[in-house]
Amino acid sequence: MANILPQTSQMNRGAWLLTEEIIECYRDIDDLLVLGGIIWGQDTSNDIFASSHGVRTPDYFYKVIVRGTGADERAIAWVVPNSTEATKRNLDHFLVSIDELEKLTGDQFPVADYAKHDKPATSWLIPYGCNKS
Repeated sequence: MANILPQTSQMNRGAWLLTEEIIECYRDIDDLLVLGGIIWGQDTSNDIFASSHGVRTPDYFYKVIVRGTGADERAIAWVVPNSTEATKRNLDHFLVSIDELEKLTGDQFPVADYAKHDKPATSWLIPYGCNKS
C-alpha cells in the first residue's frame, strides 16, 4: 500500500489542506476517526506520471471525519476533485453524505446509521484560537 498519489497543487494547497486543518483543530477537542481514499474515475488526460512512473492520477480524493460516540457521533465527508477548482473557498461544494460516499466507492464506513444520511450545509469551522501547527 502506498500513501503517495499525484495531486494538483491547487487541491493540495487548497481544499485538501483545509480538511487537514480542520482535523488538526478538532483533534484537540475530541477523539477523531479519519478515513481517506481515492476515486479513480475515467479521466486519463491528467495521468502525467503513467508512462514515467507507472502511476495513474486519481480523479477524486475523499476524506471522512467522525467525532463523538453514540448519540453524539457526528460525521463529515468530502469528495474533492483533483483539479484546479479544489480551492479552500470551494470546499463546501465537495461535501457529501456518508451514504453518498458509500454508493460512490462501494465501501462501508464505520459511522452510525443515523449520521450516514446527514450532509452538513457547510464544512466544520476552524475553532477560534486553534493552533494549526
